Amino acid sequence: MDMAREWRDGVGIIDFLERRNFLVTGATGFVAKVLIEKILRVAPNVGKIFLLIKAKDEQAAMDRVKDEIIGCELFICLQQKYGEEYTSFMLSKLVPVKGDIRESNMGIGHDSFRQITQEVDVIVNSAANTTFDERYDKALAANTIAPSWLLSFAKNCKKLSLFLHLSTTYVNGERPGILMEKAFEMGESRIDSSTQSKLDVHHEINLVSDLIETLPPNEVPQKLKEIGLARARMYGWHNVYEMTKAMGEMMINADRGRVPVVIVRPSVVESTFREPFPGWIQGNRMLDPLILSYGKGRLPGFLVDPNTVMDVIPADLVANVIIAAMAKHGTTASPSIDVYDAASSTVNPIMMCDVFNYSRDYFAASPLTDDQGDGIQITDMEYFSSIDSFSSYIQKDIAEKSGLSKEIGPNSNLKQRSRLEARCKRMAESITHLAKLYEPYMFYRARFDSWNTRKLMEQMSTEEGNKFPIDLRSINWEDYFANAHIPGLKRHVIKKASSS
Repeated sequence: MDMAREWRDGVGIIDFLERRNFLVTGATGFVAKVLIEKILRVAPNVGKIFLLIKAKDEQAAMDRVKDEIIGCELFICLQQKYGEEYTSFMLSKLVPVKGDIRESNMGIGHDSFRQITQEVDVIVNSAANTTFDERYDKALAANTIAPSWLLSFAKNCKKLSLFLHLSTTYVNGERPGILMEKAFEMGESRIDSSTQSKLDVHHEINLVSDLIETLPPNEVPQKLKEIGLARARMYGWHNVYEMTKAMGEMMINADRGRVPVVIVRPSVVESTFREPFPGWIQGNRMLDPLILSYGKGRLPGFLVDPNTVMDVIPADLVANVIIAAMAKHGTTASPSIDVYDAASSTVNPIMMCDVFNYSRDYFAASPLTDDQGDGIQITDMEYFSSIDSFSSYIQKDIAEKSGLSKEIGPNSNLKQRSRLEARCKRMAESITHLAKLYEPYMFYRARFDSWNTRKLMEQMSTEEGNKFPIDLRSINWEDYFANAHIPGLKRHVIKKASSS
């Protein structure tokens, strides 16, 4: 049958969303909020959306939902639409559930467990620990063990038509080239298996347990960070975040049985492109410490190849990919596993030099201000290819800007100078640490294929394509950074930091 004809009515997104019930983990996180807002805005007849919330009791869970979701600026379109009825509408759809993804059965109480397992149609797992240099035990608990436990929980759900897991394109680790949308098999590492013993996920979990039992308590935090990085590098990942997310995918694929599974892998998720309004963001995402530090004059250079392609995707397009994939596979409920890359590097690439050039142009026209209210002048970004050259450069730059490089005069306050030296040293160490964490991505040599996502886009009707846009080719990156992303950072990140 002709593909265009077969899908002439589209995927059936709105029909799928209406009256369906969802369970969302990581519900107060960035992507989950954008997803929840979009569903409620386009499908007000959706059923219940159960939100797994970490809290001491049910009331505390409700308070978090009211404060972090219902009271969030992201939902302004819904606030305007429903007016005085806004809160009652939201509470008629959103059901806070006290729980914890790191506990068996998600730590959900008996009554909630019964209700969810009887009513939920789709589970969306967006909970994760995204810290690159996290302790191995914490990263394993959130990114590897928790998804497996959530899948076990899913098997109790009588009406379940889909288990959707949010991952990351960077589970691909150190492999170069064009990387495909392929599900992980258990034990699959990112290096040549003929030269390395096979990865054993359960051994990694037991290894951490044994270390915690045998190490002196004061050594545990640092040792678990070190062992996490060492194990990741051994098997071809850049850091513990990538490795534990990959192992989470392995656990899901190995244990899924007949549960229909979709894995959506976004790349670097940044602020919204258009919906519900441009530039909404929560917290510092991956590029943002670099952009803001550059705008503040604190990062005039960085350890980066300017020609590296940085794979960026706005959060609202991620939400649309999730919803479209959810509708397609939740309707058929076929016991398969399908992977979708939500990524731009093969269809609309942007290089790191572009990111910094767009930032320079923006801050030149609208400079950030210093403590005295004066505009901060920035220069062209300088690029460094080695950590040693960058570290020397940044130490010298900090010393000059702080006045530390000036000769000690007869009236100098030595105690004050000593404090300044210590402060400058801490700043240089902090920036150098950031550079080391980011180094793999600043010299990244892979791009992410998104054939499944492009095929999904073709299967959507014209109306669905307009309502749930997922075509990254439509983004003009210069316009996005200048008129959405950086203004969004100023409003939602700098402003919030200043007020707190």
